[in-house]
Amino acid sequence: MAIDFFIAKCQTENIRDKEFGICDDEDENEKTPAYVDSAQPEKWVAVVKNMSEKSINFTAVDNCVEIMREDGTPDFRCDAMLTNEDNIVFVELKEQMAGWITHAVDEQLQTTIDNFKTNHDISKYRHKRAFVCNKKYPNFRVNYKGKMDAFYKKNHIRLNLIREIVFK
Repeated sequence: MAIDFFIAKCQTENIRDKEFGICDDEDENEKTPAYVDSAQPEKWVAVVKNMSEKSINFTAVDNCVEIMREDGTPDFRCDAMLTNEDNIVFVELKEQMAGWITHAVDEQLQTTIDNFKTNHDISKYRHKRAFVCNKKYPNFRVNYKGKMDAFYKKNHIRLNLIREIVFK
């Protein structure tokens, strides 16, 4: 069954703010999707800087876009996507100190990207990036360069382990 990553109920379109955040409330029972916010920076897990102020579309993926395994159970997926005519950015949000990179990259981002490529034409985007944004650990250590290089080789998508997502 085809997966529509651009389902209207999961999107916030035409964001032109010079800076905004992506939030994901800690709500294991409610399972609400990630969302954009421009008024409460203390809640932002990822910070988006829109230098060009061109329109950006936000899509909540986790808890909104249905990605199922063959057995009918929900598959791994990242929290959100940001898109415009030139860019696609896959975003995984974290708020933890240890053990977050491998699961975020190898399962959540990778599964989402694989499903996206199966259902949509990713080649139409000039810039393809993936971000793991951790509010408690905003900058990555250089020893993840090998993981970043392997991710690029496999997906042709740049992996960033940093909290700030910049659109130039």
